[in-house]
Amino acid sequence: MEKYKVCPNCGEQNNPIFIECSNCGTDLITVNVTDKATENIRYTPEAKETMIKMCECGTENPPGARKCLACDEDISDILPTPQSVGYCKQYTLVEISGDFTYTVPNCTETILGRENVLKEYICDKSYVSRCHAKLISNDENLYIVNLSNTNFTYVNNEKISSDTPTPLKVNDEIGLGGYVNNGSRQDLAVYLVVREK
Repeated sequence: MEKYKVCPNCGEQNNPIFIECSNCGTDLITVNVTDKATENIRYTPEAKETMIKMCECGTENPPGARKCLACDEDISDILPTPQSVGYCKQYTLVEISGDFTYTVPNCTETILGRENVLKEYICDKSYVSRCHAKLISNDENLYIVNLSNTNFTYVNNEKISSDTPTPLKVNDEIGLGGYVNNGSRQDLAVYLVVREK
């Protein structure tokens, strides 16, 4: 019986000695050699849509991707896995006065700052840096990392690390460039509350 490798991206049957798909160039090094008798899962368009490569940053990538779409990390050695189907938490950040709400995109990294996301709302808040903090979201969790070396980022009035992502939960208050001092918030900082949509 003829042996071949089935491309996990396009379904092409390739010569078993190939290390890349002859049709789409997907890495085949980790793909098992099979034949008609032993192939238990055949490619279907539906299967292609449910297979992903999950990067360490939490981004879901197409099964044939060699670099992460979000962080550009090499993911050629990550095996495609079935995409989890189910409920994904959706978070929003609500400005403390309720003036604006920002829906956090799922499975991404987002930079908050005067020259990034939310810039139209916080451009006049001089305590907020151009690239002040980074949000990291996945299907279940939301994290924040401080990027500012001057006015810092606070979660529930505690200064957070610039090295380790701090987990966020519903009703946490984020202070970009400021904290609550004797019950008062600084006018030139931004305060956001985490909500689940």
